[in-house]
Amino acid sequence: MKKFLLAFLLGAMISGGFTYMTVSASPEIYEKQVITVHTGDTLWDIAAEWSGRDEDIREVILRIQKENKLKGSHLAVGQRLVIPIRKTVADVVAEHNERNARVARL
Repeated sequence: MKKFLLAFLLGAMISGGFTYMTVSASPEIYEKQVITVHTGDTLWDIAAEWSGRDEDIREVILRIQKENKLKGSHLAVGQRLVIPIRKTVADVVAEHNERNARVARL
């Protein structure tokens, strides 16, 4: 009986660990887009334009700052910025399937 209980508890712990690892993994991919800053552009406006739905603009600003090694929010006209655009695995798969469907129609 003790061996059965020990085996059950060990199995439950291992199963719980795998479930935690699967659920806690981040299914996000960042695609990079290069843009040029124009007159009147602000970091907030750029982040708002490139943020996804349900995405906090402040997080997008932080990603842009980190990617471009910006210390503040000052931008210069003509400056090129790399914009990391968040994509989920589902988005990437959908885009891949759409491309394949277009090729199949040709």
